[in-house]
Amino acid sequence: MKAILISPNADLRGALEKAAGSYSILHITKSLDTYPDDALFRHLVKVWAPDVVFISMEDAEAAGRISKQMDAEFASMQRVALSMAEDPSVFRFALHLRMAELLVPPFNEDQLQATLVRLAEHLAIHPASTGTLGKVYAFVPSKGGVGASTIAANAARAFAQAPASKVLLADFDISSGMLGFGFNAEHDYSINDAAKRNKELDEETWQRLVKKAGSVDLLLSGAPIMDEGIAAQQIPPVLDFARRTYSVIGVDLSDTFDERALVVMREANEIFLVTTPDLGALRMARLKILALRRHEWEDKTRLLLNRVTKRMELSVDEVEATVGLPVYATFPCEYADITSSTRKAEASSKLAPSIKQFVEKLGNPKEAKKKHTRFIERFAMVPARYGFN
Repeated sequence: MKAILISPNADLRGALEKAAGSYSILHITKSLDTYPDDALFRHLVKVWAPDVVFISMEDAEAAGRISKQMDAEFASMQRVALSMAEDPSVFRFALHLRMAELLVPPFNEDQLQATLVRLAEHLAIHPASTGTLGKVYAFVPSKGGVGASTIAANAARAFAQAPASKVLLADFDISSGMLGFGFNAEHDYSINDAAKRNKELDEETWQRLVKKAGSVDLLLSGAPIMDEGIAAQQIPPVLDFARRTYSVIGVDLSDTFDERALVVMREANEIFLVTTPDLGALRMARLKILALRRHEWEDKTRLLLNRVTKRMELSVDEVEATVGLPVYATFPCEYADITSSTRKAEASSKLAPSIKQFVEKLGNPKEAKKKHTRFIERFAMVPARYGFN
């Protein structure tokens, strides 16, 4: 059970922190010596995702303001009042503010334990919610070199242009990640450092881990590592923190479906499988779709067709039939412009229209809910000349 503690009274704050240390069920993730304003409190809740907020009642106006904000924005979150003395007027005010409990020091072990049990039982039935979380988009290449990193980078730049948007682009291709090159960015920290610190992430630590590139935050892969690197169980806490901090999180994956990639795809809101029209890429795309179907992730998988030209040997319809999934978006073949823009660490101007259309489509719920042809039905449509035996 994670908690935020708000108390200008150092003695009261210290007493609860000390008492809480005796219970593994309770972890005070943030302790404040002043009452935060609405914007700061909202930000703290998003970053720390508490289950309960302990609020000192010595400033009735400030405590009332925070409680009112919780009613409006975080109604499912539990709140507990703190007071230095048992005062009937404070108790009545705490009831008025819909506090779950009123605690007074010294915090009796039985009293605190009973309070924590009641809070835990309530949260088990009514989990706390911090509101809207950022969306995770995983970009997966059908095979190396199909341009998945290029699309992810340009899409991140496009997302960042939206008002009030906060965008993170994370490079989970720890053996050969290219996002740093595409943004002409280097950093002392990498995704490996974030994974190692997954249990102690806070805003200050996070700002050291990411590299700012214009309006996009980058979590880079760093130099290739020779050991096992990131453990699968270290990934969800990193993504959870990112969801609470950003509106959009793009994740660039390698072309290998290892355990790390599977965890990211499980956590992702959408999986973008990037392919080109050449037969080798299409064959690997089809095999990856089969694997995704076994994990029951087909419904959130979108096929992106890159390097489209007017003289493709296969039509878009034939690509869809060959791979077994509808094409969600197409991107033109613009080698020269992409090479030039990469050297300048800029967005590709010739990719911009298709990237803009792709990003706008993602923001349109009606487009996202379009009925797709069933996966198995499309295999009956594979042109015989392009069948893979």
